[in-house]
Amino acid sequence: MNEKIPTHKLKRELPSWAKVVRTINNIDIYNMSILDNVISWTKNIPDVPAIDYFGNIITFGELPDRIKEYVNGLNSLGIANDDVITLCLPVTVENNILLYAINNMGKIQNSPNFLFLRNDFKEYTEKKGSKTLIILDAYLPYVIDSLEACGIKNVIVTNLNDYLPEDKKDKFMDMSNLPEKLKEIFCDYEKQKDCLKKMSKMRNVNFIKMQEVIEVGTKIDTPLKTGPVDIDRDVSYSYTSGTTGKPKCIVFKEVSANALIELHKGIVTKDYVGERCFQVIPLTHATGERFCGYLQMARGKTMVPQPIYNKDSFGRDLMESKCNWITAAPSFYTAGVAQGLIAPNAFENVTRPSSGGEPVTKSNVVLIDNWLKMNGCKTRFSIGGGAAEDGSSTICSYFMDEETKTNETGHPVEPGIIAKIVDENGKIVPKGTRGFLHVSSAAAADRYLNDPEATRKRWYYDENHIRWGVTGDIAVQNPDNSYNILGRASDSCYDEAGNIIYLFDIEYSLESMDPVIEWEITAHQDINGKNYIVGQVVPKNECIGEEDMIVEYMCNKYHLDAIKIYDKFESSEVTGKRDFKKLKADKVGYFAPLDEEHFYQINYPEDGIPVRSIVEKKTITKPQKALQKVKKL
Repeated sequence: MNEKIPTHKLKRELPSWAKVVRTINNIDIYNMSILDNVISWTKNIPDVPAIDYFGNIITFGELPDRIKEYVNGLNSLGIANDDVITLCLPVTVENNILLYAINNMGKIQNSPNFLFLRNDFKEYTEKKGSKTLIILDAYLPYVIDSLEACGIKNVIVTNLNDYLPEDKKDKFMDMSNLPEKLKEIFCDYEKQKDCLKKMSKMRNVNFIKMQEVIEVGTKIDTPLKTGPVDIDRDVSYSYTSGTTGKPKCIVFKEVSANALIELHKGIVTKDYVGERCFQVIPLTHATGERFCGYLQMARGKTMVPQPIYNKDSFGRDLMESKCNWITAAPSFYTAGVAQGLIAPNAFENVTRPSSGGEPVTKSNVVLIDNWLKMNGCKTRFSIGGGAAEDGSSTICSYFMDEETKTNETGHPVEPGIIAKIVDENGKIVPKGTRGFLHVSSAAAADRYLNDPEATRKRWYYDENHIRWGVTGDIAVQNPDNSYNILGRASDSCYDEAGNIIYLFDIEYSLESMDPVIEWEITAHQDINGKNYIVGQVVPKNECIGEEDMIVEYMCNKYHLDAIKIYDKFESSEVTGKRDFKKLKADKVGYFAPLDEEHFYQINYPEDGIPVRSIVEKKTITKPQKALQKVKKL
């Protein structure tokens, strides 16, 4: 395809039977499955690559036949009565295709994160009525002992090499450079051998290679189902991140994914058919499945799956992929900032570097912008994206001023997204006033599975019968109608006078010239209810070795009780974001200024009040014995 077609000018060919069956917030919803919806947009671009897995390409013209092979292969296993099929996969060709295949079969795809499945297999399979598990072979050893007890009948196993071209079959042979947590999964060969032994002894579970399923499917010529569908049927189970407690199961109906695509119809998002999407967010998240999967494919984009979720290699992987569009957690970009120059033209193809999932400080926007520019990117960093259960997937910064934007989250760019900022009583506040963000969207989830109380707290209908989602975010609407999503309402505490302190206010005040590249502001509470505001920081590379200065500077400038310095923040294996849960629980090893030669070293016990010791300076990098214990505060 030589001509560059803007995505908003993509010609659509609706099936003859398609009709509008519902209108939500002025958005028309058709009686189509998600596959028929995507095909209606891509039917006229058969030669454009839909998926490119390290050189193995499936075009949009070929995609329906590939999906048909999966559908017919899976149906041949006799799983007609299994209404829920559990997927436990990284970002791969199989995961992209299986989302459409399971939907076309009329089943519910259940996508728990690997760690959720590993830690509570029963909760995510037996309690969902799932008897079929499709899983990456490297993950299988961690759940093998739970299969029979939870009634799993079919285990379909995939491998990272399955779709690699012949000349790339050794790509994942050497995983020595992976982070330690990933090595534990992919390089525990003894655990893998033990798993094979256990598999051979199981009589009640069918173990099948995905390639064998596909091979059977290629010999069956039953066409894909097409035609009107019930848009109110349940089609997928997704899960909240679990960073603030037990993950909740989010139920999406067919209407939701269709609505997400319809919301973008005709919107000028400055992108083109055939642009390459760096697909790094797991499809276990609604963002990965819907915003980075379904939506981009309906725009005629090429998915470039990245199965190893490794932010340490983010910049180099991005360069090698020659991708244009990226949505990744902000921590991926800050990891890149720490790596510095990759090549002056590394990101010359990048036209939309965006992030979603958590706010970004203004200082980090400056640092990320500089990093992108030094590596050849001609576009600024873009905050926004993501697909929350309230449907606010596109309150993003596509149209923010490229010269002035900092941490704005952006306009609700589609007419079907309605946002409002309200006070504690639900009354709309004036522009420029912070409050609670509520969103109404046709793309919202239906409910939390078997949890009416959580559902009631998340969604409500107003007097005009508009359904609103309570995001849990504190936000402000700017005079130009853009939005700043400042942080979670729960990210707050009270001072001794009873005044509320929003910790994100301190976080956002970090300046680009400060000696730290990342930080988190946390409140540790003592047994009497007093809050101590502390900073958890990662120094810039050029400030490593200057930890004494960092403690003095950051405590004094930002009026913090203490500082703890980290080499880097751990990422949650679940979300890929900073592990907020672990940081909040880290209460040992903080430092605060005392005098020219000494620091206080402070621990914050769970069941008491802070304990201070006096230590000599340089203790941070060269631990020394505390000079004396002092009484509790």
